[in-house]
Amino acid sequence: MLNKSNEKICISLSEDVFKIVQLKGGGGAPKISKIYAKELKGVSEADLPKQIHGALKGFNTKGSEIVCIVPPSYVTTKNIEIPSVNQEEIKSIVSLQAGRHTPFSRDEIQIGFINFGVYKTNFTKVLLTIANRDRVKQQINIFEKAGLTIKKVLFAPEGIAKMYAAALNLKDEALPTGIINIGAQSTDFVVTYHGLAISSRNIPVGRMQLSNEGAAAQDKLLDELNKTIESYKAEDIEQVPGNYIITIDEESSRQLQTALREKLSWNVEIISYVDNVKASQGILKQLASNYELYSFADIFSAGSEADEAQINLIPEEVQMQKNIERQGKQVFQAAMSAIIVLVLFASWQASKLYFNTAYLNKLKDGFSSKHEEVVKLQTMSTRTKIIESFLNSRMETLDTINELYKNIPQEIYFTSLTLDEGGNIMIEGISDIASIVYNLGTSLKDSESFKSVDVKSTTSKKDRGKDVSAFEISLKLKSAATDEGQPQDTTEE
Repeated sequence: MLNKSNEKICISLSEDVFKIVQLKGGGGAPKISKIYAKELKGVSEADLPKQIHGALKGFNTKGSEIVCIVPPSYVTTKNIEIPSVNQEEIKSIVSLQAGRHTPFSRDEIQIGFINFGVYKTNFTKVLLTIANRDRVKQQINIFEKAGLTIKKVLFAPEGIAKMYAAALNLKDEALPTGIINIGAQSTDFVVTYHGLAISSRNIPVGRMQLSNEGAAAQDKLLDELNKTIESYKAEDIEQVPGNYIITIDEESSRQLQTALREKLSWNVEIISYVDNVKASQGILKQLASNYELYSFADIFSAGSEADEAQINLIPEEVQMQKNIERQGKQVFQAAMSAIIVLVLFASWQASKLYFNTAYLNKLKDGFSSKHEEVVKLQTMSTRTKIIESFLNSRMETLDTINELYKNIPQEIYFTSLTLDEGGNIMIEGISDIASIVYNLGTSLKDSESFKSVDVKSTTSKKDRGKDVSAFEISLKLKSAATDEGQPQDTTEE
């Protein structure tokens, strides 16, 4: 069924008439929002696209799914039995057997089928439909030239069977039901059972023949309907229909109803398809007056049941081409989406860079006035550190002299003391007793101020008439830097 948001345009193009129905909404009977029909006598094939394009004015072609309903006269049907119940196997067997039922080769035909049940446990009965592929492609090309893209090619009797089965609750009936849909130039005879079309035949007698030829046309139609049922019996398709329905309520239909009851003893009712459609009074008036010769039951029913249809006669190469085009559009859309994302990302990065640059410039402008003050503070800080370093170095000298003073015994006096920038100290002095010099070295080693103490030399000499020892001692401050310029560890050796 149609989704509520969906719209469909259903188109049928036969040799003598062109019909359009636009469906809107969902449910068992979607609403007809617009209809059109036109005779095509005298219109060449080259002029058809122009005629169709002009007829589509006012139809929502862009927002609708467009389906083509192939005229039943273009389709041959055959009931066959398939020795399988597997759907894929059935499809393969039908494809292989289809060529046996037509004089055309397999490449020249387009097939479809309706699976209507298992028979004798391992067999499946199907209604095979065979259409001339070139004829179907010809119609699709005409519609494409008119600016239409066909999504599906539907078989009208399948839709008619489903529509009446749903409207009259025929799915649970014990016997099949025959449906007689009388069109302008032909009549479709469809047998429905359990909601499916199990048999179909197109008879070339329609309302125009019944109106113009009278009893002769009626007798011909009766004879063809009777032959169809006899063939149906001979093929043992299913039980004979218990009831028959005529889809058009007008004078020739009522006369046909009477004739069928009297001559063939059929139980026939007239149930107009119009009673099963949703449409405005304007549309119903058009159906009753402007298009009284035409039956829209075929395209209305096929369109309304399109989503559940088993048969789609669109050629494989056309479907493949459409799939390729659709995939191409998807790739293009994906590429465009990627480009848009990249452009947006680049724009975002550019805007981010712009705002960051603007913010940086704002910060620069805000702090440029304070730059001179910062330079002054930095200069002052540097000078302060220099003074602090100088004062620290002076204190270091005083601390060193103080430490030496504490450790020098009375018997020793210094004659020279040198302290360089590297923290190296050289002491020269005089000791009354030589051993006291070594005691001094030991005492200085125990001091926390010195890293190393080395008594370089001791020499005996006379000083002011006394025997004394002259000595040299080298020291290194713990606070002094190493040879690599790194501060020394202050732990004792």
